[in-house]
Amino acid sequence: MKKEKMKKTIKTVLKVIGIILFLLFAAPLAGGILNIGNITGLIISAIFLICGFFFEKIILLCRKITKNKAGKIIFSAAAAALSCIGLSFIIALGATIAASTTNASQQNTVIILGCAVYNETPSVMLAARVNAAYEYLEKNENAKAILSGGQGNGENISEAQCMFNILTEKGIDENRLFLENESRNTYENIRNSKEIIEKNNLDENVIIVTSDFHLKRATMIAEKQGLKAQRIRAKSGFFATPTFYVRDTLGVIKEFLF
Repeated sequence: MKKEKMKKTIKTVLKVIGIILFLLFAAPLAGGILNIGNITGLIISAIFLICGFFFEKIILLCRKITKNKAGKIIFSAAAAALSCIGLSFIIALGATIAASTTNASQQNTVIILGCAVYNETPSVMLAARVNAAYEYLEKNENAKAILSGGQGNGENISEAQCMFNILTEKGIDENRLFLENESRNTYENIRNSKEIIEKNNLDENVIIVTSDFHLKRATMIAEKQGLKAQRIRAKSGFFATPTFYVRDTLGVIKEFLF
């Protein structure tokens, strides 16, 4: 009786976790957001749901597989591999969360990383990054900023130009701003910004301004390219936070391995 109650509880917990994960990672789809983050999250939610609905059958299958020596070896190897993957993800997620705060001291070069623009209107995330950078630039009048982001599909102007328009409208002198409008991803953001730094003899001790989930990966890429990077956090909304944290955690693992 106790075993049956335990099984029922486990099945319920697995189903509840699966449903919660499904809702968290499916929600961004309504806003047109689809990336490796919510794809991974939806796969994980499906695994929890499958385990919840077919718990007894999965247990029986595992017992059947491990009846012989070869099966035990295969099962143990698979379990060890999954454990390593899970542990690596947890460590990388912890590092991503730990780096999602501002640690910037006074520096003379700010790199603002681009994000989506809708026609000529900044996305919520891009607006948050620009506002965070503006607060710093307003307090540090000697600081200069590189606005980094190209023009993608559905964007009438480059992300860099959009940031430039907002900052100059807020009163930041355009002579303090450098446009980098060719990049298509974070690696190119940093690489192209470094070229601007070298060309204009700017300080190589930089502050990267980007969304909280993106700070760890962005600073890793910057340090790989020889820049000493500090951080300014732009808050991300709850709506897509799980998706982007998973995406960038996978990115952190990629940067560590390669």
